[in-house]
Amino acid sequence: MKKIIPVIVGPTASGKSVFAIEIAKKINAEIINADSLQVYSDLHILSARPTKAEQQNIPHHLYGYIDAYSTCSVASWLNDVKNKLETVENPLFVGGTGLYISALTQGISPMPAVDENIREDVRKMDIADVQKRLIDCKAIDPQRQRRALEIQLSTGKPLSFFQNQPKIKIIDKDFQIFFLNPPRDILYQRCNSRFIKMLDCGAINEVIRLNNIKATGGVLKAIGVSQIKKYLDNEITKEQMIDLATKETRHYAKRQITWFKNQFPKAITLTNETQLEILETYFNKNNLF
Repeated sequence: MKKIIPVIVGPTASGKSVFAIEIAKKINAEIINADSLQVYSDLHILSARPTKAEQQNIPHHLYGYIDAYSTCSVASWLNDVKNKLETVENPLFVGGTGLYISALTQGISPMPAVDENIREDVRKMDIADVQKRLIDCKAIDPQRQRRALEIQLSTGKPLSFFQNQPKIKIIDKDFQIFFLNPPRDILYQRCNSRFIKMLDCGAINEVIRLNNIKATGGVLKAIGVSQIKKYLDNEITKEQMIDLATKETRHYAKRQITWFKNQFPKAITLTNETQLEILETYFNKNNLF
């Protein structure tokens, strides 16, 4: 019988990182990051990466190891996870990136190689032109749209064709997903207050540094980066910046909740009132404590 690996997921601001640390202490686990923004070394505050104090005495892996000019794909993250699992005996995954969690627990669709000349051409295209040429693509993120067009032009087939192929499970492990889903009103309050706290902790300076080093990678996708940039460019006021960022955070949290419910119907849902009791019962039953 394979050992069951716990995976804690949930929307932004649901308290996943702190909760995972509490659980890791109980089961003597090492935490592996499954958040697509917390992988970036130059994005500590706006990605809500655990602080050094929070990480004390609990090994944390795959946090802050990608530079500001790179983008961490699902496939590359999975490869990094596979390498980590060779040495981490008692892992606990935590994160809010649905594609990472899905690829980890269910496998990943096989993707073809892309012609480098086509890739360069697509990168130079205006995003509106990219969108006009796409066939059967549901991606919303511009970077994913570019990736879809690269595949389409390289193979003559839309991205959906490859997504519909049988998935390949890179990590041959058994997982149990725990869905941290606090009451909506509490979650939205946290979304609002967390961005204010980020500003107090130096989020504006973090974006100034990204501007200074001319960052081009996945760090720019973090909520707060574009809003702070507009504030720094005097396009909006500080109050407008806060309003836009907190609103986007709430919308993102709502999308995450919907996605997790649809993709992981067998997940064990945890709320503020029940999470510790449910987890302790499960871990005791499966001899994880």
